[in-house]
Amino acid sequence: MYRDGWLTRSGGDGGVDFVGRLDVGTTGSNTPLVVLGQAKCVSSKTSIGADQVARVVARLRRGWIGVYVTTGVFSRQAQIEIIDDQYPLVLVNGRELVEQVVQLAATDHGTDIDALLSRITDEYEGAVTHRRPEEILFA
Repeated sequence: MYRDGWLTRSGGDGGVDFVGRLDVGTTGSNTPLVVLGQAKCVSSKTSIGADQVARVVARLRRGWIGVYVTTGVFSRQAQIEIIDDQYPLVLVNGRELVEQVVQLAATDHGTDIDALLSRITDEYEGAVTHRRPEEILFA
């Protein structure tokens, strides 16, 4: 089960835009994992390269996983490096992001995407904080 954490402050975030927690296992026997995320809003045709993805991977500690979300696409080389190097990183491209937003709007807002985005915007400032990622394990 994924648990929302917080958003990091812009600038000086070290390549991390959000922190979350993924609880793996059953209720009586599980382990929490730190999720570090990077989000890049770019043109739908803009390609995210291996060097950009590597910044997130460099911040991961043992047992942590990363998520890189973009409104663009990932270069072939970035995808190859993730697979070849077995990085614990989930890549979410623009198409997948749109599909998830549509699904969230359908689930929580009767398919009203504007209502979903309005709620997210309203909650944004309250979600931004400066905390160490590992603090999510004790939340």
